[in-house]
Amino acid sequence: MRAEAGLSSTSDELQTQARVAGMQATFEQYNAALSSARARLAVLSGIDAEQLQPVPKALVVREDSLDNIDYSLIPSVLAARTMETSAQYAVEKAKSQHWPTLSLKGGRTRYESDNRSYWDDQIQLNIDAPIYQGGSVSARVHQAEGARTMAMSQVDQARFDVLQKASVAMADWSGAHGRMNAGNIQLQSALRAREVYKNEYTLSKRSINDLLSVEQDVWQATLSKIMAEYDSWSAAINYATALDNLLPAIGVEKMLRRNYLI
Repeated sequence: MRAEAGLSSTSDELQTQARVAGMQATFEQYNAALSSARARLAVLSGIDAEQLQPVPKALVVREDSLDNIDYSLIPSVLAARTMETSAQYAVEKAKSQHWPTLSLKGGRTRYESDNRSYWDDQIQLNIDAPIYQGGSVSARVHQAEGARTMAMSQVDQARFDVLQKASVAMADWSGAHGRMNAGNIQLQSALRAREVYKNEYTLSKRSINDLLSVEQDVWQATLSKIMAEYDSWSAAINYATALDNLLPAIGVEKMLRRNYLI
């Protein structure tokens, strides 16, 4: 601006060129990191995509999500409940050994002879009653009940683990959204300051350092906003992973079903 008007000094140009060179080096570092991330994504997904789709809206975390967790769909909880059900059956089986066992057997035999032929029908009722087994049945019952208690605690632990991971992810998501809003306010303020500084620099009311400093503020605010957005989506992914809902949220399950039908 001032250079075009013949008002700037050589030092202003040198400082600007040095700052631009530094920012260009930083840009190349970020560009290299982006290329590395794309390469890792291609290896993991098996697809070298030229363009990446935006993050699915299904990953958005709702404020009331923690109150509506369906634990019956989470594999770790399902596995623990299966163990609890199996332990309950073991308790019932062990208790049943206290009672007598009844069995009914029937048979029919045909006899043939020169004098006569006849059927011989038989019905047999067997009763097997445990008289005394030295407390072995009670011991098996206590053992089965202990296994059931442990299985019940594993169900509670599985639910607690899911809730804990989801709660941490929710807190991270809320914090990231707060930083996104703050970063947006900071960015808008820096953009307004840049316009003011440009005009004042043209009128020789600001130095080149002031102008470069406000440009640094704009860059820092933009970076903070981007990092907060990244942290927000990372927390949303962690939340979906805790609920075992990540694959359906990104459409993987639907694609597998479609391929299966084809």
